[in-house]
Amino acid sequence: MAVTAAVAGGSIPGLREANGHLADPPRLRALFDDEGYLFFRGVLNKSAVLATGRQVLRTVVEQGLAQTGMPLTAGEDSRLQDSLNTQRLWEQLVALPDIAAFFATIAGAPVGFIPLARYRIMPPAGTTQIHQDALLNPGFEMTTAWIPLMPINEDLGGLAVAVGSHRQGCMPVDELPPLDGLWRSAAYEPGDVVLMHEALVHTGLPNRSRETLRLSIDVRFQNPGAPAAIVGRIAAVDAASVRIENEASTPTKPTTLSVDASTLLRSSTGQRIPLAVLTTSELTVGRRVIASHRDARAVMIKPL
Repeated sequence: MAVTAAVAGGSIPGLREANGHLADPPRLRALFDDEGYLFFRGVLNKSAVLATGRQVLRTVVEQGLAQTGMPLTAGEDSRLQDSLNTQRLWEQLVALPDIAAFFATIAGAPVGFIPLARYRIMPPAGTTQIHQDALLNPGFEMTTAWIPLMPINEDLGGLAVAVGSHRQGCMPVDELPPLDGLWRSAAYEPGDVVLMHEALVHTGLPNRSRETLRLSIDVRFQNPGAPAAIVGRIAAVDAASVRIENEASTPTKPTTLSVDASTLLRSSTGQRIPLAVLTTSELTVGRRVIASHRDARAVMIKPL
């Protein structure tokens, strides 16, 4: 599904700000359940967010990707994401006491962030396809936090969400119902954050600037009470199971997970790995992965 003309043109209503309900968790939960998002202005540590943005840009420049004027190729993006993840930028950001306290307040308990963060570097004329996070990452029961790493005005684009679309559930993009009239966006500043339900339909608006890269980051935390993600290295794999050495110091779930035709086995490029070729795929012994699960059955396994 292409971005509709109304979204691409930027002439859409603004996001509802939720700052006034920070002391009323039941109201926040009701808004999130109804609309699928919460938008907060100026609640994150602005200087820390800007410092993260500067380091992201520095890495982009060091890799010679700042002046291409074109969306990154899959290989360029993979190398860039690997470099940024090695620096542990998002982990350091969300671990700051004031930022961690904000997310704990919103969730009602300290949250566990999972290594499914994504640095978004959008060149002029670039955009992001309409999508739902849960469709590509099922089984985690997670909330996505979209964080602008720089001021993002209407020309630079930024995040747009289709209000209430999460209530339709997850489906392939070409099967989504009409979304006209549901889109909302805003001009963003460092310190702002948008929290999204995992099934909320959203997109990145076109970057209509002439020469400015748009920088943002998605970080994801599991909802309190959800089965904890398993992160670790594959210790054994066969046609019916994958054993993962859990990195958690006190794992509470089995690390041997059964796999079947319903398990989403993903490659490092995002493609689905057929169950029939699991044992010869890149999901091999020693590979670091993240897995969602229901009891001892894997819902998704993805390389990290």
